[in-house]
Amino acid sequence: MEGYHSSVLLKEAVDALNIRDACHASERYGAWYLDCTLGDGGHSIEIISREGKVIGIDVDPQALERVQRRFKDLRISSDKFRLIQGNFRNIESLAQTDILGIEIAGAKLDLAGAIFDLGFSRLQLESPERGFSFSKMGPLDMRMDPALEVRALDLIKVLSRKELHELFSSLGEEKYSARLADALVSAREVKPVTTTKELADVIVRAVGRVRAVGEKIHPATRVFQALRIAVNDELAALSEGLNQVVKLIAEDGRIVVISFHSLEDRIVKNTFKEWEVKRIGQVLTKKPVGPTKKEIQENPRSRSAKMRVFEKL
Repeated sequence: MEGYHSSVLLKEAVDALNIRDACHASERYGAWYLDCTLGDGGHSIEIISREGKVIGIDVDPQALERVQRRFKDLRISSDKFRLIQGNFRNIESLAQTDILGIEIAGAKLDLAGAIFDLGFSRLQLESPERGFSFSKMGPLDMRMDPALEVRALDLIKVLSRKELHELFSSLGEEKYSARLADALVSAREVKPVTTTKELADVIVRAVGRVRAVGEKIHPATRVFQALRIAVNDELAALSEGLNQVVKLIAEDGRIVVISFHSLEDRIVKNTFKEWEVKRIGQVLTKKPVGPTKKEIQENPRSRSAKMRVFEKL
């Protein structure tokens, strides 16, 4: 069986969903859960193992193909899941489309819970042609959905010095955004910057020496983050997706979100607080839940994960 991405906070996240099995779920719940960021299906498999059913959504068609193979290898019955390609910012329409084949009482589908894992799968990071990683030589693409028109390359080509500075500062929280914008504009005047390695080299030359000694992340990390967020409009999509999901979740249903950087976590935290003020439900995590030391040792990429949980009342 091929290697799959290890889902972060797997037990903690599915425990937080408080899975209702088909025997104990009310007819209204139907034991269906939304996995809004399917990835390699780790969280979905755990939900199904606890007798839940899953509607899995992912914007990446490659992810859906891998999950289909994985579920087949694990002999998971097709009546336990439905898989849909799409962006979770369109969840309200995606989850109620006729292709699900789920009997719905009336016009609305109430779900027992939903999970968002906002991290990237190992496949995406390790596929050079996707352009997500500065450690892999590939084109500056960074599109999670191949149908998107704008690539990271396009932003690098057309944005002005000021626009690059603002992008790296706001979406990458990059301390040296002005220095990096200057370096990138100077570099592209000499030769187009078209690959991940070329961009990473420009960044290292510009700020490698001024980085704090002992800093754990690569100098290109925040710039690549900023470009990826911009290409995929990730922050707006997260806000829109959350506000659609809360309409689909039935009473006592829970929404679990695992984020990996402060911009995502801030949106989740503030959205949950707003819902609590509006008496839509209650925040169950006053402080975010992080990975254990053991998980960080086994999967270093989990170290920045933060999980927040909301329960609809």
